[in-house]
Amino acid sequence: MLSVLRSELKYWISYQDSLILQAELNELLMPDSYSEDGFYRVKSLYFDSLNQKDYVQKLDGVENRKKIRMRIYDEDTDTVKLECKHKSGALQHKESLLISREDAARYMEGDYGTLLDYEEELAWRLYSDMTLGCYRPVVVIEYERFAYMYGEYNTRITIDRHVRSSELSLDLFDKDLPWIHTVEDAVILEVKFDGKLIEPIKRILAKYHLTNVSVSKYGSGRPVLERYLT
Repeated sequence: MLSVLRSELKYWISYQDSLILQAELNELLMPDSYSEDGFYRVKSLYFDSLNQKDYVQKLDGVENRKKIRMRIYDEDTDTVKLECKHKSGALQHKESLLISREDAARYMEGDYGTLLDYEEELAWRLYSDMTLGCYRPVVVIEYERFAYMYGEYNTRITIDRHVRSSELSLDLFDKDLPWIHTVEDAVILEVKFDGKLIEPIKRILAKYHLTNVSVSKYGSGRPVLERYLT
């Protein structure tokens, strides 16, 4: 099981500015292993409770909240990341469990029984939360990502573009979903670090006069539900 606790800052940035920023970051940071050949796809299936508790808490700006998702980078994969991401202010705590493709297919049907077969404590907690809360798949979110890593303070910077979602078809392994583009002409910049952000990165980001925002791909990826609630 992977467990990561760190600060996370999010910004909107224009597509043009993101290209300039990326050119500057290329001079300072190394891309992570996924980004060695450029942008890569990230595809996640989010779960929510029967009363959409996690989505509503996001809309209401609740300080302590969570999201549960399954994540892949290729539809032909044999393994899937099952993740629980907790937010408390600017702090993010992400826990990940590697599961089989077969188990992922069961969870898409609302059958979480095999979580009890895993030894990790996270699996037992997720089984309890998802069963008692009547969690079901609600949306697939996909986007292109370029990520940078810097060893000091466990720093990670991601640039996400072409965000799209599917609320009507929820098969994570389907290569041809009915997508809705949820973020047009803008890019999501995320800056994650332990303790503090190093000065060279601060100086580069300061040039763009960025404002930290509470942007959520999950929140923006549910326009059908949003129309229903309003």
